[in-house]
Amino acid sequence: MARNDDRERLAEVRQQDLKEGRLNEDFVTWLKTKGPTWLLIVLAFIVAYLVMIRWQQQEARARDEAWVDLMTTAQPASLEDVARRHAEIDGVADIARLTAADSLLQDVQRGKMISEDGQSTTELTADAREQHLASAARIYQEITSDDDGTPARALATVCAFNGLAAVAECQGEVDQAIGWYRKSEARAGDWLPALAAQAASRAETAPQLAEAIKLATPAAPPPSILPPQGLQVPALGVTPPSDQPAAPEAAPPADDQPTAAPTEPAPEAEGDPAPQ
Repeated sequence: MARNDDRERLAEVRQQDLKEGRLNEDFVTWLKTKGPTWLLIVLAFIVAYLVMIRWQQQEARARDEAWVDLMTTAQPASLEDVARRHAEIDGVADIARLTAADSLLQDVQRGKMISEDGQSTTELTADAREQHLASAARIYQEITSDDDGTPARALATVCAFNGLAAVAECQGEVDQAIGWYRKSEARAGDWLPALAAQAASRAETAPQLAEAIKLATPAAPPPSILPPQGLQVPALGVTPPSDQPAAPEAAPPADDQPTAAPTEPAPEAEGDPAPQ
């Protein structure tokens, strides 16, 4: 019985060894045939994931750089450079160009131009004023030319149309300004009803800019009050003369005149009781 049990145990061990050997052989065969393919697939997924993470980091870094450049730039020419460098990032390009054009119009309104360092101002000459208006109009035109009719571009386009109308008003072209306001109203439409109403109101009141300004004439001064003829007005501080003679002034008492003697008290009557 013991020998039979030993034989059965040895047989089970041999079968188990055969199974494990077959599994090892199958695994080795799989590694040799399909292992490299699956390994390449896993490596491709890992590389794709790393590339995606790297791309997201670069995109976030580029967005941060674009907004920093926009917030730290003040000169119109530099703002245009910011718009060209970051044309594909959010709305940085539109904001930079609108800020540049608005800055040029503000210089025209103030009649002064800020220096490059932003520390001093100089008077805006007639030639510089025309250059500022031409540059502002060009920038606004670039914004309107990029309009694709989508709601996302509505706000920038409406602001550009209003800017072109402001340039026309500065140049004295009232009819042209009204046309730009009408385009702004139409572009705002139902997307921006408040801006549409504002543009319509400006178009209606724009003709008032062509009217001559009438200043109020000052009221006529009141007629001077003159005394009747023959009446003389005395000067201040002078007592007017009178026809009646002035009363004589009372003379002060003389020292040599006799003074009245003091009177003695009357004697008391005998019948009166003496005071207690």
